[in-house]
Amino acid sequence: MKEAFENAFNDVFEHLGIEVDFKPANASSFPIVALIKEPENVYEVGSSQVIGQVAEFSLKASDVNPKVGDSIFVGAKKYKIHEEPLLDASNFAWKFNAILKGIENV
Repeated sequence: MKEAFENAFNDVFEHLGIEVDFKPANASSFPIVALIKEPENVYEVGSSQVIGQVAEFSLKASDVNPKVGDSIFVGAKKYKIHEEPLLDASNFAWKFNAILKGIENV
């Protein structure tokens, strides 16, 4: 049963995940697959509109052990982990929020 659940879990990452570059605080970056919920909400700030800059990430526990201060690059966007990552109920995935720290010109 556990093997079937793990296979289904891996299929989710394979079909819905995207490749990102994960960079630990004091090491080189490397590619992994992540599930990302990027903000689509537009917030009004005075007369300006701002898009939320916090994204929710899920990373496979078998790929990485994320820490506060590590970075994730999604295309030209750089996110920084600002809260302690937690394992989900299955212990197969880390879940956390990360703040958009910048967008590089491509």
